[in-house]
Amino acid sequence: IIAPGEVLGLVGESGSGKSTCAQIVLGLLENDAGSVQLLGQPWSGLRESARRPLRTQLQYIPQDPLSSFDPRYSVRQVIAENLGRATREEATRRVYALLEQVGLPAALAGRAPRTLSGGQRQRVAIARALAAEPALIVCDEPVSALDISVQAQVIDLIAELQSRLGTALLFISHDIPLVHHIADRVLVLHQGREVEQGTVDEVFLRPTQAYTRTLLDAVPPPLRPA
Repeated sequence: IIAPGEVLGLVGESGSGKSTCAQIVLGLLENDAGSVQLLGQPWSGLRESARRPLRTQLQYIPQDPLSSFDPRYSVRQVIAENLGRATREEATRRVYALLEQVGLPAALAGRAPRTLSGGQRQRVAIARALAAEPALIVCDEPVSALDISVQAQVIDLIAELQSRLGTALLFISHDIPLVHHIADRVLVLHQGREVEQGTVDEVFLRPTQAYTRTLLDAVPPPLRPA
């Protein structure tokens, strides 16, 4: 369960099932067991036509946003496609407001996303996700492809907007210090199974499972438990 306004971190080594979990939540892959609900309504096991009324409530910020943008679209069009039924004037005003929210100038609205820097494209992806005013945003390694100098800016932006707007986040990353910084609660995956979960301090500072301690062994202090 991810509560409104909560950030749930999902961590584990490569191949642990993090991206598979994201695909199940997004409705792109069917789960073998259990079920997924969105806003208290069934989500897993449904046809896409049945999911469509809730689809905008679930948004995605990928590792490489450029591959998720329509190559024919400008920045304005990429963001506006998530605005629903808005007039042209309303859409333009909303796109400019969203660009301002994510720290981008309105002058970029007419640009092609491929002409932007990696950090700028990730901010466009955040603006596109926020345009739908979703209940939940799935962030799958959203800064791992960015330069170190840009990562902190984007993460702080996600954290600030999430806190202000009260949107729930499923934040997937192999970067434990990053998850500790942004998440309220964390779930540790190993070979597709939940190993441990709790608040970030409970799991990262007082782990109870050997696998969690193994992950933390690679993390320098102050996160490494005593």
